[in-house]
Amino acid sequence: MHEKTVREAAEYAAGLDEAVKAEVLNRDLGSVKVSPQQRRQEFDVMKDSPEHLAKFFTDQKATVEEMVQYLVKMNKGENP
Repeated sequence: MHEKTVREAAEYAAGLDEAVKAEVLNRDLGSVKVSPQQRRQEFDVMKDSPEHLAKFFTDQKATVEEMVQYLVKMNKGENP
């Protein structure tokens, strides 16, 4: 009886991990998810200022590849 309960709890926990992985992936603990509209507004403010973009990427600890991907998406009008 207990073995069945433990097995079901383990399966539930494994499923929960998969269900929330997309929501918390690449975010710091306690951070708030930013909407695509907020990201667009933030980019629109930063896009003409290399200093702001540099600080943004530094704060995010972005790699060169991540910077390029972000800029390509934002310049195409896609949501990051």
